[in-house]
Amino acid sequence: MKIFLGDLVHTWGKISVWTMPLNIGYVAGYAAKQLSEPLDVRLFKRPEKMIEAIRRERPDVVALSHYVWNSNLNALVAKITKEVCPHALVVGGGASFTNLNADQDHAVDFFAKSPHVDAFILNQGERGFATLLQRFLDENGDVERLRRTMVDGSLINNNGSVLIGAPLDALTDLDDIPSPYLTGMIDEFFDEPIAPIIETNRSCPYRCTFCAWGIGTNKLTRFSEQRVLAEMDYIAERCTKSSTLFIADANFGILERDAVFGDHLWQLHQKHNYPQYVAAQWNKTRPDRVIQAVRSLRGLSQVGASMQSLHEPTLKAIERKNLGLDQVLSMHATLKEEGIPVRLFSELILGLPEETAETHIAANRKMVDIGAEVFNYNLHLLPGTKMESQANRDAYFQRTGWRLHDNAYGVYDGTKVFEGQEVVQETKSMSFSELSGFRMIHFLLQMMWGSRHYYDFLVLLRQEAGTNPVDVVLEVNAALREDDSRLKDMVQSFLDEQELEFFPTAQDLFDYWSEPEHFSRLESGDYGKLNYVYTFRMLLEYPVEFGTLLQRVAGTLADRAALTDKAGLLRRCGDVLNFLSARRISFAEDGPVASVSCHLNHDVVQWRSDGYAQPLANYASARTYHFSMTPQQEKLLSVKFKQFKNSNLNMVLRKMSEYSDPEHFFYQVMGQEDIALAAKSHEVADSVW
Repeated sequence: MKIFLGDLVHTWGKISVWTMPLNIGYVAGYAAKQLSEPLDVRLFKRPEKMIEAIRRERPDVVALSHYVWNSNLNALVAKITKEVCPHALVVGGGASFTNLNADQDHAVDFFAKSPHVDAFILNQGERGFATLLQRFLDENGDVERLRRTMVDGSLINNNGSVLIGAPLDALTDLDDIPSPYLTGMIDEFFDEPIAPIIETNRSCPYRCTFCAWGIGTNKLTRFSEQRVLAEMDYIAERCTKSSTLFIADANFGILERDAVFGDHLWQLHQKHNYPQYVAAQWNKTRPDRVIQAVRSLRGLSQVGASMQSLHEPTLKAIERKNLGLDQVLSMHATLKEEGIPVRLFSELILGLPEETAETHIAANRKMVDIGAEVFNYNLHLLPGTKMESQANRDAYFQRTGWRLHDNAYGVYDGTKVFEGQEVVQETKSMSFSELSGFRMIHFLLQMMWGSRHYYDFLVLLRQEAGTNPVDVVLEVNAALREDDSRLKDMVQSFLDEQELEFFPTAQDLFDYWSEPEHFSRLESGDYGKLNYVYTFRMLLEYPVEFGTLLQRVAGTLADRAALTDKAGLLRRCGDVLNFLSARRISFAEDGPVASVSCHLNHDVVQWRSDGYAQPLANYASARTYHFSMTPQQEKLLSVKFKQFKNSNLNMVLRKMSEYSDPEHFFYQVMGQEDIALAAKSHEVADSVW
């Protein structure tokens, strides 16, 4: 039996952060192990390759993993499959269906939109897919007979109605699943610019209502330590096209052995120069174990304290328990005392139940006060989650809308395909105008504070004017909306783009982007995530104007604080802004620029090194700085630049920045008073990215 499995992503003329198809590798390997009939299995990531192979080889089974970023693409591939080989079995799987939404209403709606899908696997896919394949064999490969049969672990498309099978228990011994890495099943994907992903355990003991992680499982299960270590070795020896390793656990650091994995990854980093960055979701309730795991990674990963909200009624409504801020601070202080080079990051979600504009701003202030890099997201309603249920919609939300999923569109087999996200736009505790008003604030906060592009400027104003960085950002937001320089055009462009996130229905979104004049923007890579697009628009196109506006804001805050040395503050702001401009790594057509130089009237570097303990005025000392990359940093950025290379530099930089440590994108101060090197480098005035 010939089986094609796809973990498809939109690849149309585009670059993105793709991960190896570990999920379908698990499903395929387990099915091959359980069934007595030999299986001829192929895995696909690129839809164009899968469509071509379907037309050429006419498989017996096509199985597709469904997520919000590929559901409509999967519907097209299913349609093509039935046109080419009508007797093939087409199967869906993934987080779109769980125990929580496996009902007639949701299932009928899904199959109406994807009529060429015969069945959908519930919850974890391995046992369900193997069970469905066995039943297909028992029915002698007759799809029509299968569609009249109840199958445990599956939803069966019974021509207008749905047969809902009983959920299957999750696997208790994960080593029953053959390793897609160690069996060589996904070797071919090492030849592509795709990031490896590993899983060390499964399930999540926390059941946040906005998340589908762990639904359908009762307890944490794990792959054996020896197997995980062997997979890490296998990956590190072969991965040359990506610098990042993703850990797919819901709570890395939940088990003591995670420190063993972190230490092993550090040893591999030393030996193979891979991984250079580890992206992980951190445990939420055991700071002692998180410290051990972070310590073992020795700076290869940022440590996260994702709060989502600090408002107790909100946390109760979403059934979430956070680490206390005192625990977060203690954890971070311990790591800092040990000299471990990690920075704290946190995430907050706008639009959660019971959250207000005031509590959301207060949460940002608190996280900034403890030094966290804060990333704000809008709440999406994900299929298969409790949050998406009608009961939760009725209880908390007033309005939702649709926006285009980033890099999730294209033309395949002559058909335009778009993926949408359902986003909460108004709740019973936050109006539409309040919620939408945060869009530019979030962009500015991420660019200036979270991504570090104006971090020292914000620190200076907190130190001298007593203004919290969040309140500085609010002042910058207000100033931008009144500015009459070239920035006015950028602000209007941002507000126009924001309107494209407010489509009433998914069909309205598809209709708009299908029009040739709008579709051409997608072809050029001009459209994308607003925060990233406008961060690099600001840095590439408007650095001088934005610097002028920041100086004006500093003056306003100085007046408000009745500072006696306003002129001195503005001079120091100018020095800090020049320093920050020089410190951002410049990129030419062939990659990162090796070095830049900068002349300042204050020793900003020493001020930073001293932890901003004294006023910058105490560091008045004229000098020339020379900035360069470390060899490791240069190699990392060169790999990323090649991975995402495109004629659209804005697109390249925003994709390079995703799942990366912001510090990777800033030069190191390698020496002072080096005029010879400075003469050979790009002067700051000529070197703004």
